[in-house]
Amino acid sequence: MTTPHDRGADGDRRPSRRGFLRLSAALAAGSVAACAGAPSGSGRRAPATKSESLAVWQRGRGMPYELGNVPMPGVCALPGPNRKYRFPDPDKYANTTRVHGMCQLCSTVCGITGHVKDGRIIKVDGNPNDPNSRGKLCARGQAALNHQYHPERLLYPLRRVGKRGEGKWKRITWDEAYDEIASRIRKVHAEGKHEEFAFHQGRNRSKDAVSAFLNAMNTNTALNHRGLCSAARRAANLTYLFESDWDLGNYENAKYILNFGSNMFEAHQGHVAGAQRVQRGRFDNGAKLVTFDVRMSNTAGNSDEFYMPSPGTDGAVALAMAHTIVAEELYDAEFFRDWANCTIDELKQQLREFTPEWAERVSTVPAATIARIAREFAAAAPRATTMCNRGSSAHLNGYYNDRAIGLLNVLVGSVGKLGGWCWMFTGGIDGKRFKAPASAPKSKTPSLLADPPEVALANVWNSMKVGEIVYLYLQQERARIQVYMTYNLDSPLTWPEMDVTHNVLLDEDKIGFHVCINPFLNETATYADMVLPWATFMERWDVDARGAYNLKPYLSMRRPMVDALGEAKDVREIFPEIARRVGGEAAKFYPERSVEDYMREFVKDVPYDGSRYEDAFDMLGKVGAFEDPDEQPYFEPYLERLDSKELEGSETDAATGIVTKAGKGIGIMHRGVAVRGFKTPSRKLEVRSQFVAMTGRNEDTSALTALANSKGKNRPAYHKGNDVEIPEWPVYRQIDEHAELGDDQLVMTSFKWNVHNHGRTANLKWCSEIVHSNPAWIHPDTAARFGLKSGDWVELTGHRSRMLAKISPNLGLGDGEISRKLRLPVVVTKAVHPRAIAISNSLGHGAYTSVAMARQNRDLGSSAAGMDSTAMRDADWERNMWWEDRSGGDPKKWVRNTGPGWAQNNVLAIAPDPISGQQAFNDTVVTIRKVT
Repeated sequence: MTTPHDRGADGDRRPSRRGFLRLSAALAAGSVAACAGAPSGSGRRAPATKSESLAVWQRGRGMPYELGNVPMPGVCALPGPNRKYRFPDPDKYANTTRVHGMCQLCSTVCGITGHVKDGRIIKVDGNPNDPNSRGKLCARGQAALNHQYHPERLLYPLRRVGKRGEGKWKRITWDEAYDEIASRIRKVHAEGKHEEFAFHQGRNRSKDAVSAFLNAMNTNTALNHRGLCSAARRAANLTYLFESDWDLGNYENAKYILNFGSNMFEAHQGHVAGAQRVQRGRFDNGAKLVTFDVRMSNTAGNSDEFYMPSPGTDGAVALAMAHTIVAEELYDAEFFRDWANCTIDELKQQLREFTPEWAERVSTVPAATIARIAREFAAAAPRATTMCNRGSSAHLNGYYNDRAIGLLNVLVGSVGKLGGWCWMFTGGIDGKRFKAPASAPKSKTPSLLADPPEVALANVWNSMKVGEIVYLYLQQERARIQVYMTYNLDSPLTWPEMDVTHNVLLDEDKIGFHVCINPFLNETATYADMVLPWATFMERWDVDARGAYNLKPYLSMRRPMVDALGEAKDVREIFPEIARRVGGEAAKFYPERSVEDYMREFVKDVPYDGSRYEDAFDMLGKVGAFEDPDEQPYFEPYLERLDSKELEGSETDAATGIVTKAGKGIGIMHRGVAVRGFKTPSRKLEVRSQFVAMTGRNEDTSALTALANSKGKNRPAYHKGNDVEIPEWPVYRQIDEHAELGDDQLVMTSFKWNVHNHGRTANLKWCSEIVHSNPAWIHPDTAARFGLKSGDWVELTGHRSRMLAKISPNLGLGDGEISRKLRLPVVVTKAVHPRAIAISNSLGHGAYTSVAMARQNRDLGSSAAGMDSTAMRDADWERNMWWEDRSGGDPKKWVRNTGPGWAQNNVLAIAPDPISGQQAFNDTVVTIRKVT
């Protein structure tokens, strides 16, 4: 099968798939130094011919870069690419100070080491002491210097002076900012409307600081992006486990990895750590990687086998595999009898209709292929594991899909085994051993925005929230926000139905006052009333960790590598100042102390070698990370025996074998021994879940959660009247509109590139030069039907979901057209399913720096008051941004592989799965019209 990377997704000379991967590997190996690469074009217009490109190149050979008065890592102070006689300079990294930290340019939070010289970071490497990322770093992390020393970084607070969104600003002092914010929060408190102070975060890695501040402000209107990320997958995992929402396949010890929709090599959460282990499993252990995805991702293209199911049908394929394993008695009978909460005969009855032949009709994957892979997977067990992500879960039926996929691990007995499907009792720091300093008690203020009644499982185990309907609720006047604080968020670009977001953010009746905390004037900041310059991850403190692929909890310390530029500050400095000025109860939770002293107290209980380090803080400063060598990997935790102290005063149910103490489940009898079991109501894997069915019906589940004694609670009383049917068993649900596509319609799917995050990396010039354009992928058969060829333009019209309107009428979405339309070019490729049209996200910025907008020279206007773009000059992109689009929006004049790309979310429907709240990124039906 061919792929668009053979000539680039635009049909031009972008790197081939192998070249792209070699480039990514080179970046991961740290071969890109802190010096601008050679220019690729004229810097004024895209060269029309190869000879013209060469002429432009030669003209630049003796022209020095114009620099400001601040040393700028990432910009070569040399007269041009042909003058770099000592490149790379062998003395460049001599005598540097190395400071450890953690990256935050994606969710993986890899350990990093900054090389500091003369008060400047001149290179970023992976930290080999980090047990998760193991010293590896992707292209985004290597481009951290582009983030840190960007000339258009915000360094001073700004206050709008024109209409909201008009782009008129003035510089203000921090005292002015603090006083106004505190005054507005005091008004909220005086009116007794604490829930009308809303904090909306994008990627938050300072969880202790944010939680403490919101509790001090007595609000639970803490909004996030979980619903746009991984809610369905987490809810499916929690259904089986209760204890954890995040699976961590033990890939490097596996023999078979069955992947449904995960792009582990490019964009999976924790992908740098996970991809290494997948490849070690394959090359050191002979593991086979089989991928099902609607699109040929880099992961799919590098798998041993790759199949394209029809959009949203992963669950059908998984259930057919389960049917085969049960029908042919390939399951682990002993494990299933001991640890599934149903009998194999009961499950067989439930699976009877889900045959491979049925799945072929639904998914287009051949029945024989489905059955063969099921047999191979079972034969490799217990060293076999599934792997999945948004490809399977970001659908209205995503919860069903991922629950079906999880069933395969239960059947073959690989759960918690070496080389199998594993998890951890914590998704980050071990909170049992290492606790943040004491802060305000948990707020009890209810919040409709944080816990919408139409979604059943979003908040009954963990607080996942349903971020994609926040602006819809505000538009419908179901809630109001007086003070809206956004933090590391770019919702105008990354939220569905951009028109809804745009209109609500402009409306001062719906959002009274908006303060944005961000290092750049991104799209969110352009709609704010005040913007506070946030310190970068190389200028601030945190204790942090990610899902631990070693299956042992660890922690790392993020610490300032250099002083913050300008007047940039971290929230650990901002929040105490606001709280003290709010006064009253809020102030007393913020005693006078330095951030460093706070962090020292946070890590005081971390073990360290007293012969080498002064204390734990000193150890983490010099090493960067900690993983307890005495901790055993979290294999088969359900077999852990209960000790005599735990069993004292306990009771055992003769029928179920469940061991309780004071009415709470603590274990289960297993072959005559009291063991921990799974932390679920049955103390077994919940193949059949009464809990989710009862929760969907708004019934009392307290008896079940007492037996689980881990997580789980009832839905709030105001959820009554919003019942959701959730089957007890794994099933498949067809998406109605996908089964009834019109002749001019396709299913739009979304994806990420390996050099970009969702909305925070297009400002990185090294990454944006690699990927800045995102035409739509369309299959040759489909293209022929529409009369399209590569380079032709189409207009897309998005439609809200008929299925969602039917099953969740109280949302008030309806099923009509989305107001905005999207025009963009197409690339014709076999690397996408014929029923789908694939468009990457991350691009199409209308703000967030000149690099993100692909503009060589633009007037910054009054926003320049918050920057120091004269002193922090980067003449590199001014000369070398060859990809600026000069077509003026005319498709006939557009030059391939130019411009900042197109924002898919213009036509992406708001579509929360009513079970988990997962945004259905891969379900929107779009009507296609060729632009002539």
